[in-house]
Amino acid sequence: MNECDFVINLPKTLQELGLTRNALAVESKIRPLTINEIASGKVKQINFSTLESILEALNRIVKEKGIDKQYKVSDVFEYQFGEDTKEDSE
Repeated sequence: MNECDFVINLPKTLQELGLTRNALAVESKIRPLTINEIASGKVKQINFSTLESILEALNRIVKEKGIDKQYKVSDVFEYQFGEDTKEDSE
């Protein structure tokens, strides 16, 4: 069976912006505990509305800072297959 993982990119994204988890929680109107669970990889599921609120907040913040970037789902997390997958497909 192939191993797969979600790679959590939210901490890196927050660091790039000089933003705290709490500041993102305030801007996105998402509970701080939820933001912390996502950033630490402890979250078991995420609603699309939560993800949308986070991305809207990140994009609003970069716009206010005058940064020419658009954040997307992969800046929060991404799905990555384990190393076995490449060998299995050959």
